[in-house]
Amino acid sequence: MDARRTLLLRFYKALDTRDAGAIAAMLHPEADFPDQIDGGRVVGAAAVLAYFVRAFALIRTENALTAFSADGADRLRVRIHHHVTSVGGALWHDGSLDYRFTFRDGRIVRMDRIDD
Repeated sequence: MDARRTLLLRFYKALDTRDAGAIAAMLHPEADFPDQIDGGRVVGAAAVLAYFVRAFALIRTENALTAFSADGADRLRVRIHHHVTSVGGALWHDGSLDYRFTFRDGRIVRMDRIDD
């Protein structure tokens, strides 16, 4: 299995289990992710980790990575089925979205949502 794919599977398992230490270990120091709560971007590994820790207080997630395709030497395009509820159990989202992940030095450096 491609090392990038394995990394993403581990990353989403860490998100689902709220394992901040594991998440931090997979982020490149220059990580750049979309802020899907407030909009904009979150830049830097510490800021991205803080974003996820903040999200843990608001939501519960179950993620299934259902499709992968290469998008250049350092990128993967991924379809992810998200089941997201509030901490109280109210459904926020249940569906699939597409993302592009960029990797550097064996870590995730960028995530972009793809809205085709």
